[in-house]
Amino acid sequence: MTTHEGKIAIVTGGKQGIGRGIAELLAARGAKVVLVNREDASAVARAIGQGATSVAADVATEEGWATVARHVDEAHGRVDILIHAAGIYPLATLDEMTPEAWRRVMAINLDAHVMGARAIVPLMRKAGGGAIVAVGSDAVGMVTPPGMGFSHYVASKMGVVGLVRALANELAADNIIVNAVHPGITDTEGASGMPNEQKAQVYMMQAIKRLGTPADVAGPVAFLTSDDARFVTGQTLVVDGGLMRV
Repeated sequence: MTTHEGKIAIVTGGKQGIGRGIAELLAARGAKVVLVNREDASAVARAIGQGATSVAADVATEEGWATVARHVDEAHGRVDILIHAAGIYPLATLDEMTPEAWRRVMAINLDAHVMGARAIVPLMRKAGGGAIVAVGSDAVGMVTPPGMGFSHYVASKMGVVGLVRALANELAADNIIVNAVHPGITDTEGASGMPNEQKAQVYMMQAIKRLGTPADVAGPVAFLTSDDARFVTGQTLVVDGGLMRV
């Protein structure tokens, strides 16, 4: 499939997990992918192939985003797609949480989306439009949050919902659509520390009774960044096997 032929796509957190799954699929569909991670991801870019490159940058800082924007502008002159897949979810109860821990979660899971838009939207305008997709979490819609110690994580992902809706309205005149996907527990390196019994308790409540995979999330993201989704904006698509359902 060539739905993304010739498009320039930035994927944060593209070195592993959901981010890598998204990067691999977009590259397979013709996009030139730029992986953004704090650590060097050049080996992953080479493995993905299709002209993929990498940039080492901290997405929680404006300096990091300036580095990303400069790299992409020099290499490609524009951006068509921005995927925010970088995220952290350390456990800390209210009594355990420090202001520093709260701010770090917010910086990576929410602030980075704002700083990324400020840095990359000008390059999307040069392309005549584009698509932004934020990777959120189905935890924002669960009646019972996923255990103790997730308050900062859930708050940051709920902030993404509001930001997507607001930016969709603000950037529509620039022909830029903004959406989010909300995965459930996904079979990634980040979830490897979760006991299998706990994972099973969650996915047995789903309509589809298995763990999600990065590929399960990548497909919906590919749709939301294709021309097929040009009239879809300000939406949050839940990709969790039917855990959140009416």
